[in-house]
Amino acid sequence: MPRKPRIEKAGFYHIVNRGVARANIYLCDDDFLKFLEIVQDVSQEYSFEVYSFALMTNHYHLLVRMKKPNLSLAFQKINSRYSIYFNKKYKRVGPLWQGRFKSSYVYDQSYLQVLVKYIEFNPVKANIAQKIGEYKWAMSSNNIQYSMLNFELIKSTNFDKDLDEKELEKIDKLYKTKLEINNDTLTQKAPKNLTEYFEKLPKEQAVYNAVVDGYTQKEVGNYLGVSHVAISKKMKIYKQKVKLFNKLRDKGVFWSYKKDISYDEAGAKLFVEYLLKYGDFDDIKLGFELFGKRYIKGVWDKRLKSDKSFIKTNLMLARVFFGMDVESDYFKEAKNERFEKLKMFAS
Repeated sequence: MPRKPRIEKAGFYHIVNRGVARANIYLCDDDFLKFLEIVQDVSQEYSFEVYSFALMTNHYHLLVRMKKPNLSLAFQKINSRYSIYFNKKYKRVGPLWQGRFKSSYVYDQSYLQVLVKYIEFNPVKANIAQKIGEYKWAMSSNNIQYSMLNFELIKSTNFDKDLDEKELEKIDKLYKTKLEINNDTLTQKAPKNLTEYFEKLPKEQAVYNAVVDGYTQKEVGNYLGVSHVAISKKMKIYKQKVKLFNKLRDKGVFWSYKKDISYDEAGAKLFVEYLLKYGDFDDIKLGFELFGKRYIKGVWDKRLKSDKSFIKTNLMLARVFFGMDVESDYFKEAKNERFEKLKMFAS
């Protein structure tokens, strides 16, 4: 699927990026300083200011105000320059970042101080600082003084308490609001009717997409006649499935398909088939927890049990996961259901 184009407009943005596989991207004080030095250099070239930042060990948050519509160019340069520095210093190869950076356009300035609190409280929530101002790689510490830094919002924000429920809802709404630009006019994209999600998509994908697009878990639950707790559980399971799929994909398991194939494109049945064939024991065990024994056995019966090149795998699955008292000869005699169907259609 093609990437959605970013909003490219002058204004405030919350920028987040993290290390590949959540690996640390700052290993010592010099690394933190080098990153900020690069941001300072690029801010002068691309005309932006930083109103809040928190550099955590494996990711960063920045609240910036772009004076020109050049966000992508600026942060591509920042991430590229830091990646080159880091790889050279630590004699490593390969990508440093998990993917392209995430950006949220702040379409309403009433969100700004809530965002500042959200960013500056990151070290406190991560238990690497007891209070605001203590963590030196957050802007509220006043540890760094660069011309790119604008302390206006830091000075006017009340840090006595962490974000309350209303402020968290505001952050959630900001991230879920879909924006589009038509003739240089920014508008909020009207959400689809819930029926459209469930008419066109598998249920788990429909639930996830509806929530990501801005519907609350309670609204989706009411539509389906289940509790918001059930929707929360479905969301959690779906995310775990995607994470497990991506793990196998990144190992090259789906080499015969396109390199960046997604879980939704592959479908659950293909994923389960390849998981059983090529996943390690712990991955398969997790697959049973996520999909359920009945579903996995259905896929196994139709797609794998009769495959003579996986007799050892099938024997392990039958004995360990399905509780079957069988020997390898059982699989040598198993009929290939897909092949038999093709024969029937051909005759």
